[in-house]
Amino acid sequence: MHSVLVVSTPATDRSLLSQAERREAVGVTDSSQDAKLATLDLRLGAAIMAECNIAIGAGAEPTLLQETLTETCRKVDAAVMVLARRHNVEITSLIEDGVTLTKDVGFTVDPESGLVTRLSDDCPRRWCAAKVVVVYKAGFAAVPDDLKLAAMDFMRLAWAEKKRDPSLKSEVIDIPDVRRVERGYWVGSVPGQSNEGAVPDIVAGQLTRFRNMMVA
Repeated sequence: MHSVLVVSTPATDRSLLSQAERREAVGVTDSSQDAKLATLDLRLGAAIMAECNIAIGAGAEPTLLQETLTETCRKVDAAVMVLARRHNVEITSLIEDGVTLTKDVGFTVDPESGLVTRLSDDCPRRWCAAKVVVVYKAGFAAVPDDLKLAAMDFMRLAWAEKKRDPSLKSEVIDIPDVRRVERGYWVGSVPGQSNEGAVPDIVAGQLTRFRNMMVA
């Protein structure tokens, strides 16, 4: 199956944290760092989306927040159809080879997984179509608490690393006679960081619910 995803109605804000939550994450109590934190929030959010393999749709950057999407699937031959986005999926229109199908009669969808099952006489049957066009909403209207926690931990770590080199393994400074500095650096992956992206392992481990598996 080949599919093309278009974002019909993008999320109005891709931030994962509120202003207060950003300040709390880095231990700032005033507005002096608000602009930097807002920018960092978007950057770290983008890294989280990449870590979770959120499908990219034409018209907007990938997000776990609610958007309206139009997905066009061609050469569909599968037991179930897997939508590119998931979480709180609500299908508003599904057209199979020019025929509009009715929810709970022609198809059913699992809102969390985004798996769409074709129905015939109220029984599941295999999808077999040249073209299926699905218009649906997917994503969270409000950032769930477990995603907020991961985003706050990520921001706290990223903010702390601003003042140090994450590749630095050890440092010895000998003051007495002449200043002597010895530095050791990690070779390969830096401990605490994902091998496949910028998200530290401690954060990546909190993203299990939101991670999408590649489907051939």
